[in-house]
Amino acid sequence: MPRLDINDQAFELDNHPLFFYGGEVHYFRMDPSQWRDRLATVKGLGINVVSTYIPWLWHEPEPGLFDFTGHTDPRRNVVDFIALAGQLGLMVFVRPGPYVMSELRQEGLPDWLLDLHPEIIAQDSQGRPHPTRMVTYLHPTFLSFVDRWYAAVSEVLAPYFSHNGGPIILSQLDNEVGMLHWVTMMPDQRPDIQKQYQEFLANTAGSAPYGHSDYLQRGVFWREYRAQYLAHLSGQSQRHGWPSPYIINVHGFRDYSIYSRGNDYPIGLSQLFEARHVPGAFLGGDFYPGRVGYDNFHDLALAVTYTAATNAPDAPLFSPEFQSGRFQDRPHIDPSDLDLAARVSVSYGLNGLNWYMLAGGDNPGDIGLFGPRHEWQAPIASDGTLRPSSQVVAHLGALFGTYGSTLAQTKPVTDIHIGFYSAYYLTENPGNSEQAAILQEIVSERDNWHFDGIYRILIAANLTAEAVAVDKKESVLDPERIPVLWMATCRYMDARTQERLSAYVQDGGTLIIGPRVPEWDLAGRPCRILADTLSLPKTTAWAQRGLATILDVSSVFCANYGTLAESATTEVLGRITRGESQGAIITRQSVDAGQVVVMGCALPDLYQYYHDVVRQLAQAIGCRLGLTLSNASLHATRREGPSGGFLFLHNLVETEQSTTVSLAGNAWHDALEWDVTVPPRSGLMLPYNRVALGHTSIHVMQTDAEITLDAQSLVIHRGVHAGHSKLYTQLASQIALASGQATIEYANRHVTIQWQEDGHAQPIILQFGRNDSTVQDSSVVADILAEGSR
Repeated sequence: MPRLDINDQAFELDNHPLFFYGGEVHYFRMDPSQWRDRLATVKGLGINVVSTYIPWLWHEPEPGLFDFTGHTDPRRNVVDFIALAGQLGLMVFVRPGPYVMSELRQEGLPDWLLDLHPEIIAQDSQGRPHPTRMVTYLHPTFLSFVDRWYAAVSEVLAPYFSHNGGPIILSQLDNEVGMLHWVTMMPDQRPDIQKQYQEFLANTAGSAPYGHSDYLQRGVFWREYRAQYLAHLSGQSQRHGWPSPYIINVHGFRDYSIYSRGNDYPIGLSQLFEARHVPGAFLGGDFYPGRVGYDNFHDLALAVTYTAATNAPDAPLFSPEFQSGRFQDRPHIDPSDLDLAARVSVSYGLNGLNWYMLAGGDNPGDIGLFGPRHEWQAPIASDGTLRPSSQVVAHLGALFGTYGSTLAQTKPVTDIHIGFYSAYYLTENPGNSEQAAILQEIVSERDNWHFDGIYRILIAANLTAEAVAVDKKESVLDPERIPVLWMATCRYMDARTQERLSAYVQDGGTLIIGPRVPEWDLAGRPCRILADTLSLPKTTAWAQRGLATILDVSSVFCANYGTLAESATTEVLGRITRGESQGAIITRQSVDAGQVVVMGCALPDLYQYYHDVVRQLAQAIGCRLGLTLSNASLHATRREGPSGGFLFLHNLVETEQSTTVSLAGNAWHDALEWDVTVPPRSGLMLPYNRVALGHTSIHVMQTDAEITLDAQSLVIHRGVHAGHSKLYTQLASQIALASGQATIEYANRHVTIQWQEDGHAQPIILQFGRNDSTVQDSSVVADILAEGSR
């Protein structure tokens, strides 16, 4: 049976690259008579992995009374559900908790556990129970019951683990660890926790990574505490033979009316920053962007690349919970929201996602936190009917089914590296900290000037950004791999990170820093290592509302800026020409083998022309931008690898957009150009440079429309405008038009399919058959398929 491994940020199934395309289906939320139908529907949507929680409160309703086979309630027969999934050709991803959340009472813990053992409940500083009845993760009584729970689950599921011939290939450790502490702004403050904290301080004396303030030390303590808890679960999973790797899911998207936002997602990464060291485990993000539009799509791009930067180098880029709906009916999630969210995330390197929820249902007994209903706006409704969003799931399933193995071997082509400084997100429980004023300044600037400022502008300006975790102990800032690093900064930064950035420039790197130059450590003590080592110009004044000339672009509005001292060694790239204070705001200077650019102006993404300014600035400081669009309203990026590339285009607005896309040549391919029209709120994933169509011998050289493989036919999903596709195969003359309006030209081993503008976007279907007939020739089909498998 298949074995799941990880390699180079992707999954491998029996040493073959796999794009993990999953969907959450809860067996306990539907009658067993519905399981086969739902799983068959799931498989028909192109899903290759079905995922489910295994709720502790449901399977051990009374102490010691376990039921996994349905003898007390048919809906508890998780064994038959998993076996049925395997029979239907689906792999299985299981999530046994102990916490599962999932709108269940006590987040999935049994009531009896908390009622009989109140000593395990977390406490506030006054000794009162935590308002959520959250447990103390490392309390020995709690861990003893968790170990018993894992043992019980393992005993019944062992025959279904992949190494025993079953379909279970992946499991999750707990769920959203630390989330309840963060959202309630109340950490566990039990006396025994305080004792452990004092022991931590004694053991780490002299090695505080961010400084010796109590707030910062507590943040680091909690990072290690959570990692210790997850390591315990990993040890139990290994002991009982659970298939590794193990996923640790990261929380952090927040609801803001219609939109949800990911600007707090890095807080979840910061909370679990040390969990990357948990044996056999890796981090994956829960992505819930709500309504996806031009104003928040960068949240997904940053979430993916920040997760990659935080993880171990080989860890796959995976979302164990990827929005397919919402628990409530408002705000309403449209099919285009699913489509755009998935496409943007995949374009930034995601190699697997798990739709949550894929199928709706109901809560049995009294386990639902909000009653019996659990519809979730899911693509498969609780009555089994398909909602319109299921068409998106199915089409993406066809794309990933056709190209998944090749896609998993590609990576985004990086235009620029950006710094992810997790310490700026070490803010989950500020309370009445002695650092409250510092934290407030950091939060305001990181949200408005960094996340929704320069980093959003870089992404919206079609510069593909790869994040670097600059404060991760094992990170190496190698100028050969990271020639240009854009580091959005506040006035505060720890000494070790300042030293690392200074060394990066001295070794030959190009560093862009600002809008504030760090002059203090995170505890508020003077720390000018970066400024002094690199002889950075001092800020002479900080002002608001000025007009600047940046490069040759005049009247650039700067809401906040700092004028910089000039000297003979600095080159001025931007200057305030009208405002409270006038002078240089962007300077460049050489330092040893490298160069440093101080960008002393904050640019919240208020104006579209900022994108052109930043793009020009990036080129002026040494970025080589290989992708150019004639229409800046579209978002574009690309992934490339040894077996071809994929161009991703995203139209996040309500009107049709057309563009000419120019892609510079490189070691993989010659220069390419597309003239493409993208319908409103939709996207395209266009293979190029000899990408194989599934396991056939047919390769896509270039195309203006998406192409999928459907059994023994090729489907070109054309729009209403003219376009063409170029294919390559040794049996070119055996490809014939089956339906749709198109002309086909054959030249040696190349096939060019062209179509004219038409009011109806009817797909073009090609069959593997003779070019003078639409009747398939089964022997030719066999030859094409066999050739592709050689």
